[in-house]
Amino acid sequence: MMYHMVKPCSDSGAFIAEPMHKIKLDMSLCEQIFKDNGYTIKFSSKVILLIEDTIEYPEVGIYPSGKLLFKSTDHEVVSRMFESLKPLLKNCICVS
Repeated sequence: MMYHMVKPCSDSGAFIAEPMHKIKLDMSLCEQIFKDNGYTIKFSSKVILLIEDTIEYPEVGIYPSGKLLFKSTDHEVVSRMFESLKPLLKNCICVS
């Protein structure tokens, strides 16, 4: 799964990553996969999943479109977290 580069959001209080191609994530499956991999689920709905790795990483919003919103201003931390999330996200894609 290819993403555009992680880049600062317009308000500079977060970073955003978006898939290069249209995808759809199974949000229930995402929640289970992230929970099984040690992430804290802060909020879950059909439109957003908020996860957090309380050990090192900030909160991340995951959207059904595959868009990711990292609530941090530290590009290095966000880049490391993004790399750790990509393999898990790959398993959340809906297959038609």
